[in-house]
Amino acid sequence: MLAIASCWDSTIRILHVFESLPYLLAAVLCLRQSKLGYALGIVSGAFWLWIGGFLTTFVRNGFERLDTLFRTGSIDRPDILIAVPAAVATTGLVVLSGVGYARLRNKSWRDVTPFAGAAVSVPAFFIGIFAAFAPRHLAMFKGILNR
Repeated sequence: MLAIASCWDSTIRILHVFESLPYLLAAVLCLRQSKLGYALGIVSGAFWLWIGGFLTTFVRNGFERLDTLFRTGSIDRPDILIAVPAAVATTGLVVLSGVGYARLRNKSWRDVTPFAGAAVSVPAFFIGIFAAFAPRHLAMFKGILNR
């Protein structure tokens, strides 16, 4: 979805390349049954859903476009409609990462370390790449950054 979205808006191509890195790393690490991979999948997916669903209207607007498509048979903004498969895929990432972690046999209380590390590093990474490649979008983080 990130690649498709960057085809419509060339100003976010570099941002989306970097934005994809935690997802790609999570996939590779999950294939290796790494607890850090599951943590990255859960945290990076949940963070994107929080951004798209609560800090912006991107996900809501995407579902509104889907409703319009079903009702009228036409769509005015396919670049917004892409939020629907992005949200569904990201929800799948979060859920399946959680299921993958739950199925591990060697869970322990020390597993809080990769999850805590991801909970700190993923938001910092995303805010950092927004600052570097799309500073106009930093306003959505003003509640976090002003603390």
